[in-house]
Amino acid sequence: MNLDPGIICYQHCEGRLFGFSLPPTCYLCGADLTTEPLTTPPFRVPYPFVRASQAPCTIVIKPSRGDFLHDYRSSSDLHIGVTDSEGCVFEYDSEGLHSDYTSSWTQSLSVPIITDSSNQLDPVWQEYWDFTLHTLAHDPCWSMERYTETSFNCYSFVLEFLQMLGPPGLNVKTLTKTSLCAQLLIPHTATAAKYISLYRRLLTQKVVAVTNSS
Repeated sequence: MNLDPGIICYQHCEGRLFGFSLPPTCYLCGADLTTEPLTTPPFRVPYPFVRASQAPCTIVIKPSRGDFLHDYRSSSDLHIGVTDSEGCVFEYDSEGLHSDYTSSWTQSLSVPIITDSSNQLDPVWQEYWDFTLHTLAHDPCWSMERYTETSFNCYSFVLEFLQMLGPPGLNVKTLTKTSLCAQLLIPHTATAAKYISLYRRLLTQKVVAVTNSS
């Protein structure tokens, strides 16, 4: 099932307008949009979320409770995991380390760690990614008995994975849970927050207008 709500952006007269569909008249000036050309043709606003199964060899994020579009707030706790080359999520929580193609990761943010100019992962790195992830997953330390929400949690698992992987461009020796969030997670959640805000506004009003004077 496609979870993209399909937000449309178009431009007419003095601003950009957003909605779930193209209305017959301009929200700002009342012009007939069925006969008068738009300043900018309508396009779908990029949906920032993915199914984790469609984001192999990446770090994936989702709210610990609920989903991004309806439940996420800036103060919400985030859950983090790692996908292998088949898109299977490895995650560590109160049930210990487990991996599957669970439906709970249908609306997640994907954070690529190693990509080339074409945004693809080199086959050699892909093989090493899987080797590192599967090796770490067999370590008995990731048991449910050792899990704690504050000190030994999903971030501990991802941090250990990145330190073992040693990806280029990332100083894993100085990487901490705080810097992991600042460098890798916050840029993605900040972009997603703008989409979430727009989506929620459109639930209560048919059109959101951003004028040139805004």
